[in-house]
Amino acid sequence: MNNKILIVEDSMLQRQILIRWLTKHSYIPISANNAKEAREIISKEDIEIVLLDWELPDGTGIDLINEILSSSPTGWLPIIMVTSHTEPEKMKEAIEAGATDFIRKPAEEIELLARIYSALRIKTLQDLLRDTAIKDALTGLYNRRYMDERIDQEFQRCKRHNHPMSVAMIDIDYFKKVNDTYGHDVGDLVLKTLATELKTKLRKSDILSRYGGEEFVIVLPETGLLESKYALDKVRDHISTHAIQDETGKTFQISFSGGVAGGDLSSVTSPFDLLKIADKNLYDAKHQGRNRIIES
Repeated sequence: MNNKILIVEDSMLQRQILIRWLTKHSYIPISANNAKEAREIISKEDIEIVLLDWELPDGTGIDLINEILSSSPTGWLPIIMVTSHTEPEKMKEAIEAGATDFIRKPAEEIELLARIYSALRIKTLQDLLRDTAIKDALTGLYNRRYMDERIDQEFQRCKRHNHPMSVAMIDIDYFKKVNDTYGHDVGDLVLKTLATELKTKLRKSDILSRYGGEEFVIVLPETGLLESKYALDKVRDHISTHAIQDETGKTFQISFSGGVAGGDLSSVTSPFDLLKIADKNLYDAKHQGRNRIIES
C-alpha cells in the first residue's frame, strides 16, 4: 500500500497503538504530537490521510482542519477525527468543519481500518476528478488556472514563515518555426519533451505548469534567485543538446529562454508581482539573444 497516514495525537499510548495497527497493515504511519508538528509534516510529506485528535496541547483538531485543507497541495485531504467525545453535536461539528469521518476512542482496529479504506477510496476518486480539472492534457503538467492558485498558496506560506520563493517563466525559442517547419505533431512532441525534462531535472517540490502555448511557469518554494537560475540553466543546457526526431527521421535541437523573480519575499506584496517581473526578465532574455535565463 505504502500510503502515508499522519497521526496527530498527544497521547504516546494512543500513538503507539495506531502506529502498530497501521504498520501491520502495510501503511506508513507518521506521527505528530501537536498542531505545529502536523503543519510542518503536511508541508513536506505526501500525506494520504490524517487521523486527528480533538484535543491537542496547542489548540484543537477542529481549528487545525481548515489549515490542513488549505495547505494540502491537492486542496483536499481525508481527515478522520479520532476522539473520546461521544456527543452527536461533536460529530456534526467535525463534519461541518471539513472532517471526512469521525471515530470514537477507544477505536477498534477493524473499524479504524475500514474507515481508512473508505477514505482512501474516496480520495482516489477525488484525485481523478481533480487531475482532469487541473492538468494540461498534452504535457501532464498543471494548467494555468491551477497554477494561479498554487502561486498564491505557496507565496502566502513562504511569506508567513519568512522563507524564500522564486517564480520562473520560460518560453521555447522559435516555437512557431518548429510548427511551421515540422508540423504541429512534432510541435506537441517538443512541448512534451520539455515537460519531461522539467519533471526529471527539477525537484519534486517544484510546481510545474504549462501556462499557455509554449510558455511554462515554475514555482520553486524555499529557493533563492541564484539557486533557481542554476537549476533552470541545468535543464536549459541539457535540452539544448537533446535530439528531437521528426516523422522523416531528421533530428533537430530546441532551446528556451527564461526569466526568474523572487527569492527574498520581504518587500513583495503579491505573488503576481513576481510573475510580472519574471515575464519582463523573459522578454529581456529573448531580446538578448535567447537560450538564456535572466533573474532579478
